[in-house]
Amino acid sequence: MLKRRILYFICLAVVFGINIFYVEYQIFILLVLMIAIPLASWIMFVISDIGLGLSLQINKNVAQVGSRIKIRIVKKNACNLGLVNGNITVKYTYCHTGDEFRIVVPIRPGIRKSAGATEIAADYCGNIRIGVESIEIYDCLGLFGSKKAFAGVTKVSVMPEKVPADNVDTDRINAYYDEDNEIYVKSFSDEINELREYRDGDSPRNIHWKKSSTLPDDDFIVKEYSTSINKTILIVVDTDSTEAVQDRLVRMSGIYSRAMSYGIACVDNGINGEYVVWDASKSEAVRIPFYDYNSVTAAMSTVMDIRCSSNAANKACQELYEDDTLEITTEPVVITDNR
Repeated sequence: MLKRRILYFICLAVVFGINIFYVEYQIFILLVLMIAIPLASWIMFVISDIGLGLSLQINKNVAQVGSRIKIRIVKKNACNLGLVNGNITVKYTYCHTGDEFRIVVPIRPGIRKSAGATEIAADYCGNIRIGVESIEIYDCLGLFGSKKAFAGVTKVSVMPEKVPADNVDTDRINAYYDEDNEIYVKSFSDEINELREYRDGDSPRNIHWKKSSTLPDDDFIVKEYSTSINKTILIVVDTDSTEAVQDRLVRMSGIYSRAMSYGIACVDNGINGEYVVWDASKSEAVRIPFYDYNSVTAAMSTVMDIRCSSNAANKACQELYEDDTLEITTEPVVITDNR
């Protein structure tokens, strides 16, 4: 742009000088045109630059992995950008890994609402934040230009395919009991009916270890169960991803697919579930319950919002084991990389 300006002013000075020494009608007209045309171009540039507003229109906010997300960039005013050139930079970021990508979209000239269009390949599962990062515009002669930044974003969830897992390990079924705000996690299909003293023949798996810890060594408290229960499975999603960009997106896409499949399999078997994910920003494990197909999708979308961090699965499991309100007698399901 600077070179064009220098060249323009050199040409303008030459024509102006000729017009002084050789007063000719044609040279004067040329001088007027050399001033009027850039002036008109500058006016159109200013009209486009002042009050410029852009927004994104996405064809779908929930997409299936393997599809394409179509993006349309819409102008606030149809007259803006009508007679200018330039490029719009669209940035999209994967929420769980923080990986950023950019697409440069040429401005579509003309008096229309659409300023440009592009699309993103939804090759990986995850939530994607998409927005216009910046726009660079130039007048038709390339003498004037500016760059503006934008902050608005929209989110698209790229969901795994709803393919159920081959089987569900029913030994990992957990039951919840709300008495005294305590949660008992067990592998039986009964609800705790009462607590009593240990009798010969009672299974060690029925011992209430927390309450028994206050008794003498030879005394135990045993849990008795009823037959009414809300079956639940704890599913720890491993969000530990420290590889290179492409590798971690592939890895997490596979983990999300397996977690989604396991969740659907739970629902098919009439079992409720909870995804457990370590959230490094809160330094705690987040538990997201589900009970049907819609809630599985919503829960998985929430899981994909949580940023990946190191040693995530171990930290989530450790918090479950250290939770005083949670008695674990079976291991939770851990969804991790099988490679």
